[in-house]
Amino acid sequence: MKILLDTNILIQRENNNVVPNNIAKLIKIIGELNYKTCIHPLSLSEIKKDGNISRREINLSKLSSYPVLEGYPNYNESSEFVSLLPVPTSSNDIIDNQLLYCVYQGLVSHLITEDQALIHKAETLGIDTVYSVNEALEIFSSYLPKSDINLASTFKIEHPYNVNINDHIFDTLKESYHEFETSWWKKVLEEDRTVYLFNDTYNSRINAILIPKIEDEIIDCTPQIPRDKFVKICLFKVFEQARGLKLGEHLLTLAIEYAKRNNIDKLYLTHFKEENDYLLYLIESYGFILNGVNSRGEEIYTKEIVVPSNIIEISDNPIEINTKYYPSFCDGEGINKFIVPIRPVYHEMLFPNYKHEEETYGTQMELFTLSDKIKSHGYGIKKAYLSHSFVSSMKLGDLVLFYRSEDYMAITSVGVLEQVYTKITDSELIKNLTAKRTVYSEQDIEALCKQDTHVILFRWCTHLNKEFTYTDLLREGIITGQIQRVQTLSDENYRKIIRGNIDERFTVH
Repeated sequence: MKILLDTNILIQRENNNVVPNNIAKLIKIIGELNYKTCIHPLSLSEIKKDGNISRREINLSKLSSYPVLEGYPNYNESSEFVSLLPVPTSSNDIIDNQLLYCVYQGLVSHLITEDQALIHKAETLGIDTVYSVNEALEIFSSYLPKSDINLASTFKIEHPYNVNINDHIFDTLKESYHEFETSWWKKVLEEDRTVYLFNDTYNSRINAILIPKIEDEIIDCTPQIPRDKFVKICLFKVFEQARGLKLGEHLLTLAIEYAKRNNIDKLYLTHFKEENDYLLYLIESYGFILNGVNSRGEEIYTKEIVVPSNIIEISDNPIEINTKYYPSFCDGEGINKFIVPIRPVYHEMLFPNYKHEEETYGTQMELFTLSDKIKSHGYGIKKAYLSHSFVSSMKLGDLVLFYRSEDYMAITSVGVLEQVYTKITDSELIKNLTAKRTVYSEQDIEALCKQDTHVILFRWCTHLNKEFTYTDLLREGIITGQIQRVQTLSDENYRKIIRGNIDERFTVH
């Protein structure tokens, strides 16, 4: 990987003053990652214009240790690129354009600068590998060897015309579906369908992609499916090398949220079964069922997210209901409810899609703009929480309401208990129990195991529309003091918390 450093970075690093801490850290990390750095010849030319002879000679002397980019392309030779730019008004504008064109053409992988106007111009051009020092520091530090995986990229909404159809994620689709590029993708472009992407900023490839579409027509399927309004999952794909990062679970969450926002209760997708079919295992785990095949021989899988009115005749098992109709869950009087306190650092890792009310209104509506520094398991639906307290009456299908302590001091999220393991001091056992769904590091687990630790495995179902704060809890008589341990919650008090705060179409009383 070759990184282009802008002049403003170099001068801060190489002047006679103390090197800013963040720049020093960044240069160290770049070295540890064995990335190559370079400077642009035009950056040197700009420094040579400095009228202060002494300062100019000192800077040029210190910059002599940096390799100079050779054979750089001239952006003026690309009419397409020029058409995207505002007319330059100074020599600095021209230099900025030349630096950006090096990234645009892939001559360098990244450009690091503290020039906010340059960063803004890159964003306008859709060049997403131009970083400030702090952005680069956060992203590159996540690439250092770790026992867990930090994801620095974020899901984002894109127009299809901004999607690189030559990305390797599409290779297998092109092989198995010959009309993919010639007709299918053209239709996506014509309809300007919404695309949800997860880009790997390390190499700019697409790691996951989702394209949903609302349909109200007869589905090509034998046996026939009654006509209804569906969200069709037109494209659902995780790049093979990115599997295991829970991106598939998150794509499924996005598709369900898309249906909920559009007041649609059913989803479907078409799929050619493959050997070692990871997608099939995933969708069946969350309630997709095989209905038949279409005229192309693809299998048709459908899913409902609202429980039918005659559910008691079908099943009275809360785990089975939550699986088949996820994210719906049972919350009747026979279901125990618990308040589970969680520290902010773990809340952020466990629920990366949560947005505090002071940050943006409507936490459930912000699922598509995730924060950086997310551990992969934060994207998963199935999660694990470790605690030194539990209540012996906890059982499968019960509800856990997570209370974020210290800062928000509020109940934010609801999950369904899948399993509880109690009084464990063996860190290896906990690692094995939580390996596929934990956000805890090896060091965290070993520290917790110095005393009896309880493992709570659950499925996240929803965030509250409005945080139910500590003040609210006191006012309603739900608690009498600080929440420091897992504690039971009566059905009556549970109703006070959820009233108006969740969509009860997705609950079963």
